[in-house]
Amino acid sequence: MKFCAIEHVLPKKQVTNDDMIEEIIDKSKNNMSDAELNSLAKNLNRLFKMSWTSTRYHRAEDENACHLIVEAGNKALKSAGMSPSDIDLLIYVGVGRGFIEPSTANIFHDLLGLKNATCFDILDACMSWLRAFDVAHTFLVSNKYENIMILNGEFNFREYANFEFKSVKELDFNYPTFTIGEAATATILNHANRDDDYYAEFKTWGGARNFCMIPLPNYKEYGGCGLGNEVKPLTFFSYGEKIFKFAAPRVVHQYRKNAQFNTFKHDIVFTHAASDEALHKLLKVCHLGMDKGYYTHNRFGNTVSASVPLAMSHAAKEEKLEHGKNVIFAFASAGVSTAWCKFKYLTC
Repeated sequence: MKFCAIEHVLPKKQVTNDDMIEEIIDKSKNNMSDAELNSLAKNLNRLFKMSWTSTRYHRAEDENACHLIVEAGNKALKSAGMSPSDIDLLIYVGVGRGFIEPSTANIFHDLLGLKNATCFDILDACMSWLRAFDVAHTFLVSNKYENIMILNGEFNFREYANFEFKSVKELDFNYPTFTIGEAATATILNHANRDDDYYAEFKTWGGARNFCMIPLPNYKEYGGCGLGNEVKPLTFFSYGEKIFKFAAPRVVHQYRKNAQFNTFKHDIVFTHAASDEALHKLLKVCHLGMDKGYYTHNRFGNTVSASVPLAMSHAAKEEKLEHGKNVIFAFASAGVSTAWCKFKYLTC
């Protein structure tokens, strides 16, 4: 599998930790005393420091999610030297979307003019891009498609965020919301004539699904029983500490038990950017090389399914990701699912 393009687009409004805290305090001031608000602000600062969160980008008032995603797709086509008619398959993988059906891919099939492509969505929380990457590899190896575009647009921060706190305790499930950044990415893949040394492994623990969720109004009809008062339909909640404590040892165990990964001589490590602290610990515990990790959370926050392609796009532009480099991915995502993936980075 070859990378013909991997591009990104960020919205233009840079948001700092202080910006987030100021708005949260303002929206929560009618529910809490001055002492409680002060404690809330201190705890937010502490948590941001722990996860190495600094800045993230959100849409400005004059920016539209659809336009930004189309811009990313067109940048990738230009970078690949391709016309829209060259794309055979479009896979949309963003959690960000405007409706449940039809697939969001249909919008960008139309707006990008991909007249020769078929399309569908893959949705698996922050793991969505990696799932599509794995599916695309299978399709390309079997020669089912020639050029595949994976597209996402994570523009859903304010749509699903709850700024109004009733107590400091709500940080347990609401803090991760405010690490979220927005971004669009577009990746164009093509079949390689040489071995790319590709291998991926996914594992899932569905019983831990209630750690992180954006529930629909009818969530109780679909296995959402047992959730507490934190649940508000179409509002994001995530027990960040719980999901980290659950997923981290499983990610490490998965690596140590599989020689495909622990004997692979990698040059660079990319992870889902839930926090830079998590990447730092993973590099240390798995002896991956403290200089091999590529950090993005501090700059862009948690960009959901866009985090790894965003990181790769930046690394390529910084010449830290070059043709022939050995790449390894480590993932943990709501579900809970974990994954590792390794390959040789080949370009068109």
